[in-house]
Amino acid sequence: MRYVVCSILVVVVAISAIFITGNANAHKKAIVVVSFGTTFDDARTECIESVENKIKAAFPDYEVRRAFTSRIVIKRLDERGIYTDTLEVVLDKLKAEGYTDIVIQSTHLTPGEEYDKKIIAPVKEYEASFKSIKIGRPIFMNDGSDKTTDDFSVAMKALQTQLPALKEGQEVVFMGHGSPHQHNPAYQALQEKFDAAALPVTIGVVEETDHPNFEDVVARLAAKQSVKSIILMPLMLVAGDHANNDMAGNQDDSWKNSLESKGYQVDTYLHGLGENKAIQDVYVQHVKDAIAGKSVK
Repeated sequence: MRYVVCSILVVVVAISAIFITGNANAHKKAIVVVSFGTTFDDARTECIESVENKIKAAFPDYEVRRAFTSRIVIKRLDERGIYTDTLEVVLDKLKAEGYTDIVIQSTHLTPGEEYDKKIIAPVKEYEASFKSIKIGRPIFMNDGSDKTTDDFSVAMKALQTQLPALKEGQEVVFMGHGSPHQHNPAYQALQEKFDAAALPVTIGVVEETDHPNFEDVVARLAAKQSVKSIILMPLMLVAGDHANNDMAGNQDDSWKNSLESKGYQVDTYLHGLGENKAIQDVYVQHVKDAIAGKSVK
């Protein structure tokens, strides 16, 4: 009789283990944080990893993986023994490991060309591979219409947390990236938010073919007349090549030297937005929105 009871217990335990394991595998969840990437080691830690860690802390039930969209960055890091996957490779691995529910959170600031081609397009190819695959929107996407969150107002408030106390005649100039092949309206939309709040902030982009470019920045500063002192800040997740060279570099055509040649006193703030805790919180909220089905693809 004791043997029969023990045998029944063994079978019950085995069935329970299979049931529990099956349920666990049925809902293996992962968040893939997708960034352009950078070869600057400090910036990668302070600006990208800090966002990833904030997301890990906020979503302990999810596996969090990293992907980069820049194949050039991936190649250069690979040559140094630092290995990072593309989004496609990460998704292949998650599929092979039995993950079923995926959230893709982009750290790209705007839904531009990189976001469309390197995130939206690949994800469409994997929609049948998972039970659920959702995309968290970039920082600057929804404009508040159709009862959506006004991402530009939220981001402006987050950016205000890193602005110093400005004196009369001082202006913060943000350098964004811009789009080389099509106009990106996000920067002008953000400028309008700062103007409506009467804040001494000017926004420009490094891409000369997009607007507002550096010439637009110079014209806006000249029109203000009272501006004598400028603080340059990168409007980018990472303070990498553009921030260190195009914005604050020693070459004559850097924004810093070009503005100084026009008589302005110029200081630089070499910190990417990934270091801004309020911006990190925005990414966390966008993951929450994606999970709840509130994001816009």
